[in-house]
Amino acid sequence: MNPNVEILRICPAWRGNANCLACDGRENSFFAGLSPDAIATLHVDVDNTGIPAGETLYQPGYKADYLWVLRTGAIKLIASAWDGEPRIVRVLKPGDVAGIEGLLARNYAHTAVTVGTVHACRTPIRAVQRVCLEQASFQWNLMQKWQAALRETEQWLVDMTSPTATVRVRMARLLLRLRDGESNRVYNFPREEQGLMLGVTIETASRIIAAFLRERLLVRRETGARFYDADIVALERIAHGR
Repeated sequence: MNPNVEILRICPAWRGNANCLACDGRENSFFAGLSPDAIATLHVDVDNTGIPAGETLYQPGYKADYLWVLRTGAIKLIASAWDGEPRIVRVLKPGDVAGIEGLLARNYAHTAVTVGTVHACRTPIRAVQRVCLEQASFQWNLMQKWQAALRETEQWLVDMTSPTATVRVRMARLLLRLRDGESNRVYNFPREEQGLMLGVTIETASRIIAAFLRERLLVRRETGARFYDADIVALERIAHGR
């Protein structure tokens, strides 16, 4: 099997449609806590979709009509600084939700762009709001998702912008945050985008990644691959300044 191919899991909670791949039923799934009847009602509105690389899902100011629950792939969230300079402020991975702010706000807050091919459950916000009003257990799950998103955003800010950490340390932290689940794979972002995440030049980002490759902390799978194989233990040591 191609190691770059991501497996879609059949949702065990949805028995009414054998072809439905809406969610994988994990405890941290966005749809966890719903009753079978509620899931059946909600899945009528869910669009299980594949989205090509580089697709813009939404931009700031767009009316918030949908949210996307990621099953495979990644989505980068981009915001603009006061001078108009774009910054990647977070990378969403499987289990995360893009556009969740649309549940409370009328418009989206970021530019959301797919990284590689993404498979996601596109769900109308009106359907989620309806289920939220009817299912108390889902309200609790939703609060947990918001808390997790806030915690990840805060940690991203701490890890990437620490004034006392060297670029090498911050790059190690970034790579760990780009890890694919609990595997030894990390997403291979272009150097320009790594620079945007860390607030450094392309040349600096390229120099650090080249050093990691020489030291075998990162190993290229193949030319153009979306992932590196990484020495997670060694990156964690560097991330902690050791």
